[in-house]
Amino acid sequence: GVWWGRLGPTPCALAWRCAGMPSIKECVSLHIGQAGCQVGARSWELFTQEHGIHPDGTRGGFDDRSDYDPDDDAYNSFFHATGTGQYVPRCVMVDTEPTVINDIKVSSMRNLFHPDSLIHFKRDCKSNYFEGLQMARDFKIADIVMDRMRSAIELCDNPQGFFVFHAFGGGTGAGVGVELLKGMREEFGKKKAIFQPVIFPSKTYSSSIVEPYNCLLATSNSKEYVDMSILMDNEAVYRMCNNNLQLKTPHFNHVNCLIAQCISGLTGPLRYETVLNSTLTEIQNNLVPKPEFMYPILSIAPVRHEARKGHEQFRTADIIGELFDGKNFLCDVTALNSNRYLAAVVMMRGHREDDQDDHKGSTSGAAFATMSPADQKFKPINVNSVTSAINSLRQLGKTGNAKRVINFVPWMSGSGVKVGIVKSSPVVTEKFCMATPKRQGLLLGNTTAVRQLFSRQYIRFLKLWFKRAYQWQMEGAGGTIEDIEEAKETVRTIMDSYEAELGQSASQESQSTQPLFLTSRPLQ
Repeated sequence: GVWWGRLGPTPCALAWRCAGMPSIKECVSLHIGQAGCQVGARSWELFTQEHGIHPDGTRGGFDDRSDYDPDDDAYNSFFHATGTGQYVPRCVMVDTEPTVINDIKVSSMRNLFHPDSLIHFKRDCKSNYFEGLQMARDFKIADIVMDRMRSAIELCDNPQGFFVFHAFGGGTGAGVGVELLKGMREEFGKKKAIFQPVIFPSKTYSSSIVEPYNCLLATSNSKEYVDMSILMDNEAVYRMCNNNLQLKTPHFNHVNCLIAQCISGLTGPLRYETVLNSTLTEIQNNLVPKPEFMYPILSIAPVRHEARKGHEQFRTADIIGELFDGKNFLCDVTALNSNRYLAAVVMMRGHREDDQDDHKGSTSGAAFATMSPADQKFKPINVNSVTSAINSLRQLGKTGNAKRVINFVPWMSGSGVKVGIVKSSPVVTEKFCMATPKRQGLLLGNTTAVRQLFSRQYIRFLKLWFKRAYQWQMEGAGGTIEDIEEAKETVRTIMDSYEAELGQSASQESQSTQPLFLTSRPLQ
């Protein structure tokens, strides 16, 4: 189960099951392009292990795990149970060229996915946004995928929304992705939330010289179709593989497995039984104070190599501290102390054992007696220890002397952080060299520092656009100068919005007794 609550007075008793619990709300995932499908394959591999589902779709045989409940069915939000006892992922994967999809079809999970959900075509998009846009229309890619999405929705009793995974650097993820998002919004309207975990291009690892064009065009044209874009970039994930996992030459598989760990933490409250109803809309309402501020970033902790797991012990307070440390963000942002959070969501999972703070205000005897045997066997982290650690970091933020602090915009001084406790243990796939921790944390932070991610691609774009470099490629695929100029202005507006919010915070804090440690300068 999951306990959700704002910082402040919290109940000591956690009743993990309750009568008349709301029905399960399903989510459908769409994976687009090479990056989207590869991350999807690693994510679904992890989901199956977490829920005791075998690669062939059958379930059972994990009774030795303290968090495994054979009677639990909350995972049906992401899996559809067939009449033959097979559990099929509620997802669709699409790529314009066959390599990645064919790899999935011959992998150990080839019998897990519905065959009609693995869609591919015979040519790629030449790493061109407009080429992908044109292919989605001319080759009826959008129509084919939307038919499959309708079928997936028809299998849901109470659908709440979608996760759309793709990258903005390539032609398929950017161009085809935008066209599919447009079709989903037109088909399902605003009643179904669309969350967009998206991978931005790296400043060091580049697969195409026109990535900045694709990135700006996809950012601009997808903005009106999604409710929240969760940003990651390859640069930061490679850095975490280098520094945290001690991998000198990280492979794409390492990168995808680490991203899958974040996706697992992000979707955990949607895949496990909850006392208070946790939905996509609820997460969005807590993270997006204004429509223009719809770009949170992710961090995860602890991330250590398997060889180091016996040398460190992570208390809840240690994990919270690492979550707000810039080196653990899957986004290449710096100077977090000089920026301000607009909102944040912290999700914790794992056992309470060996954490003295977790025993304070633990479950009362009356509530414990009403729990199922599986709930009594698994002792989740106490929310009081999480809120205490967060409050400590907020107090340190007022001094400006700590490395790990939480500085919020002035109008968010009373709250701002939502805490979720997930009754499940972290799981790491056998192919991944990351140590399996007893407890794990995930942070979704809406911070003004995210403008650095946009500005980095914006500057790369301007260097090319000033010389009109590769303009002929864009125009040859059906693009126009007006399309590119409009995308440039839209992305500039996003950066300016976050910059203006930071400037207003500086102005308000300079008039108060609380000092401001602001070192960033406006974009030129």
